Amino acid sequence: MKTRTFLAILIILALFTSCKNKTETGSCCKTGDHAAIEKSTEISDQSVFLLDSEWENYRDEKKILSDYQGKVIVGAMIFTHCPSACPRLVADLKIIESLLTEDERSKVRFLLISMDPERDTPEQMRKFATDHRLNESWEMIRSDKASTMEIANVLGVRIKPLKDGGFDHSNVIQILNPEGEIVFQQQGLNNNPEESLEQIRMLL
Repeated sequence: MKTRTFLAILIILALFTSCKNKTETGSCCKTGDHAAIEKSTEISDQSVFLLDSEWENYRDEKKILSDYQGKVIVGAMIFTHCPSACPRLVADLKIIESLLTEDERSKVRFLLISMDPERDTPEQMRKFATDHRLNESWEMIRSDKASTMEIANVLGVRIKPLKDGGFDHSNVIQILNPEGEIVFQQQGLNNNPEESLEQIRMLL
């Protein structure tokens, strides 16, 4: 009886020591997982997620840019009343989307940022999303004028208001890593997306 009790105590001590050692090396239990999560949420000083502006999406939800952390972001600045360039820019984004596999698309967020926050209300953005058949992988957001110009400057997008209410603007597709850093910019319209696809896949 004493021998069995002694053996049981030895087994319990061995299991306790094993789990303790794994925890200290970050390979066991909750401690290691928590450390990994904390590391993945670090934001560099080159990240757009450092901007503390407040945004609103077409679902009437309040957002901050860091809400989009964790996925590769493929996006552009547009406005919904744009007659030609912006629809073409969205079409270019949709071409990129169509060339990704289903698994790749699950790790990518397509983000449209309005440069016309006064007219691009949530209702108007919803209409735009419906008209262009944007799925759940897509998001469209707006903020106030100051925050709009701030993100435009960070992304290197030139925006010039016109007298008719429109905008003269750069046509740029932005690719950001999951930490919010710009890694590539596709300039212009109707361009070959191969380099953008290569950059996206390098990040996945």
